[in-house]
Amino acid sequence: MVVKKAKTDASAAKGPKAKRYSGFEPLKFKDHTITQKTSGRYEVVNAAGKNVNGADKTKLLLDSKVLKGSFKKESAETAAT
Repeated sequence: MVVKKAKTDASAAKGPKAKRYSGFEPLKFKDHTITQKTSGRYEVVNAAGKNVNGADKTKLLLDSKVLKGSFKKESAETAAT
């Protein structure tokens, strides 16, 4: 006779579809909201409910100090031109 073991909540949470919690609380501003997806990426949504992408998204994430920017100093050659 084969006895099947019942899955406990702990073993069910270890699967590939388990929700990951990063500890990031959503940041709500007057004109946009920043949340973190389960993949670890950040989502910026404006007040109208549309996603913000590209350079605007990067600027908002840097301004809210969610991301740390690493800006290289301009070399003397590029500054002279």
